[in-house]
Amino acid sequence: MADERGETGEEAPAPEPETDTRTRAERRRDELIEEGILVSMAALRMKVKNRTIVWMLRDGNPWDDAVVRTMVREELAGLADELEREAERLAALRPKAARRIGRSQHQYDYGQEDVYLLRQRENTNRAVAQKLIELGDDDAAVDAVGAGVKHDNLMEIVSAAPLPFEPRSDESLDPEQQRRAIRAIEDELQVMLAKAEGRPLVVGASGARSASGTPGRPWWKRLRQTR
Repeated sequence: MADERGETGEEAPAPEPETDTRTRAERRRDELIEEGILVSMAALRMKVKNRTIVWMLRDGNPWDDAVVRTMVREELAGLADELEREAERLAALRPKAARRIGRSQHQYDYGQEDVYLLRQRENTNRAVAQKLIELGDDDAAVDAVGAGVKHDNLMEIVSAAPLPFEPRSDESLDPEQQRRAIRAIEDELQVMLAKAEGRPLVVGASGARSASGTPGRPWWKRLRQTR
């Protein structure tokens, strides 16, 4: 009786692995392009993160997905333009390098032996620039960058947020105090995030804010009194 394994009941042969038919030069080209994209995406997130921090903290604006999308697309276009200009500079260097014979005097003194490297760098920059332009037209990719920037901003807040109490050097917090400290920090971060996004303040589990949104008695003041 036939089953999922075939008419004879035997296991179907495993598919053969795909063979990489690229040449060594083509593999190296793809690796350089991938590395260039990774570096560009890291620079993109840093640029957009800095702009959103200024947008929210200095200018007092709430988080706005539409504004962040515009920032991402502007920075992608800017990075692509920088790469294109660098590619043009490298292309202009090649004829001069092709005519130069002898040992280089410094790292920017290109000669005949550097012509291939200059062409490789030029082509890599152009390919990465084209990829960045394509990403700017991809809504899902743009939103993913925005979500990553939002996460980065939250991590900045977490790393910069001071502890809501002054621990004594000769004593350690017991487990209950540690849990209360973590809850208080989480509540404060939720409040900061709500303000940044223009949402109503969220009442936290530790009671750092009352239901009406008016400040309650911070728990760490009560903690200090009990120690």
